[in-house]
Amino acid sequence: MGKLRGVYVVLVTPFTGAGEVDYDAMGKNVEWLVSQGIHGVIPLGSTGEFASLNDEQKRTVTQTVIDAVAGRAPVVVGASAETTEKAIEYVAQAKELGAAGVLVLPPWYYTPDPAEIVHHYTRISETVDLPIMIYNNPFTSKVDIEPATVARLAELPTIDCIKESSGNFRRIAEIRQLTDDKLGVFCGWEDMAYEFFLMGSIGWVCVVGNVVPKMAVELFDLVIEQKDLDAAWTLYKKMLPLLRYLEYAGKTQKALKYALDRMGLCGGSSSSPKLPLEKEEKEKVEKILQTLGVSLQ
Repeated sequence: MGKLRGVYVVLVTPFTGAGEVDYDAMGKNVEWLVSQGIHGVIPLGSTGEFASLNDEQKRTVTQTVIDAVAGRAPVVVGASAETTEKAIEYVAQAKELGAAGVLVLPPWYYTPDPAEIVHHYTRISETVDLPIMIYNNPFTSKVDIEPATVARLAELPTIDCIKESSGNFRRIAEIRQLTDDKLGVFCGWEDMAYEFFLMGSIGWVCVVGNVVPKMAVELFDLVIEQKDLDAAWTLYKKMLPLLRYLEYAGKTQKALKYALDRMGLCGGSSSSPKLPLEKEEKEKVEKILQTLGVSLQ
């Protein structure tokens, strides 16, 4: 099974009102997350609005996060691109800057078939020696990496694990069976973490950890390490309103950023054309956070 394990937070990317990346703010958020005991961080994921950043910004975000972590936790860098050649560039850059691994979507928009998906990851694997977390997110990328294809990818030397975001519980057992547990499965869905852990998932790539990192880690520890399913269920039920809001409201980045600002951390603005939360949504977020005991300023 892969080297990566635990709760990894997909970081938000704070922007200034002028639309520039606030790198200092991002470093402060990372420092706080590490102090809260998070297992790892992921810059340049979907929550980090990677598609809105240019190459210079992506490089500086990566360097900022790696410098802020300072070796205290693994940094897995989002390295997805619409072409294989560009993805290879991003993976090579991540390795150069000191990343522990990369998170890679299949190419999107042109909907590659299984053979093309395998070709994409094979070329990356053969070109750059760095652990790869496959990212299966068919709702966003419009490309579904089915278990049979995942099994083929698991034979590649640098494929470490998969972030499974299809929302299909059957995938966990299928992937484990078809790969003979060679590939670690990470939960990639906010309100399915408890269930994924019970089915043998070894980690959680989450967005909720941006605001309640200790709770996210505690849920993992209770199920995976302590096997205390009753205590884990009690905690999970408490977290579900926030998990469901982040997964289904369609306002993930904006909600997280508003929450971080209210917590005295660094949310900042979102990339254009996203607008701030409306008053009603702000009140919803505040109410949910307060039920979790999060202190707001």
